[in-house]
Amino acid sequence: MVVGLLVGASLSACGAFEPEEVAWPDGLTALLDQTRLQRNTGDAFVRLVNDTGTPIEVSQVEVGSDRFEATWSGEEAVDRETDFDFAMPRGKCGGGGDAEVTITWRTSGEQGEWRTSTGEAEDRYANIDRLLDRGCAERTLSEAAEITFGEPRVEGVGRQSVFVLPVTFTPTGERPEVTFAGWEGTVLFQMAPGAPTFPRFTPRPMTGEAATLEMRVVPARCDPHALADDKVGSLFRVHVGGPGLPEQAAYFLRLDKGQKTALYDFLPGYCAWE
Repeated sequence: MVVGLLVGASLSACGAFEPEEVAWPDGLTALLDQTRLQRNTGDAFVRLVNDTGTPIEVSQVEVGSDRFEATWSGEEAVDRETDFDFAMPRGKCGGGGDAEVTITWRTSGEQGEWRTSTGEAEDRYANIDRLLDRGCAERTLSEAAEITFGEPRVEGVGRQSVFVLPVTFTPTGERPEVTFAGWEGTVLFQMAPGAPTFPRFTPRPMTGEAATLEMRVVPARCDPHALADDKVGSLFRVHVGGPGLPEQAAYFLRLDKGQKTALYDFLPGYCAWE
């Protein structure tokens, strides 16, 4: 079962009383993770795995560390396991993806008798750590420069064509030590000549006047089933450099619906599907 998790939600299902604090239930495990599809949205989930032998009900899940905080409220049963999805706030810089989790719960079938318990949620595949690192990179570059987009366009025809998206970096003056280190292609698209491509591009400091750079891309493959199966083909990495950032720090470029449509509409003409 999957349920939605809302950042900053208030505890409503438990009423105004203060639940009793008790030890974390033996046999209950909390895990943190992110699905492949959630990479498009930045969402993640807390999974509660119930090996206590007794179904429980959960009315609040609070999860966080020194890098993020999120809260879910509602009322959901956890028989064997339940995933609580949440929108991850933009992550702070730091290390590790494990977090503390506090749940408000009761044994299924009970009336009242809500309790709170606090335990550890393990980021077992380091997906949350990577997600937070992306948030750190995005936060850092957005502090160093205002980033705006021009209109996407296609230059040329057929296999000689290139999709072009102008991106303007306007330094704020607040983080002159931060650099833009180039874009990286995806499983569906690769950088074309003339694009600032990581790692060959000489990092550009976010200082001085505004600069417009062109993200120039062509398809990395033209088999139609690659597009049909695509989940992450538009997730171009933006590489960022600066003090305190992880090695090869990067985040996914936030393309809006119109930009994504223009990008995918470029494929048929280039690949001669028309």
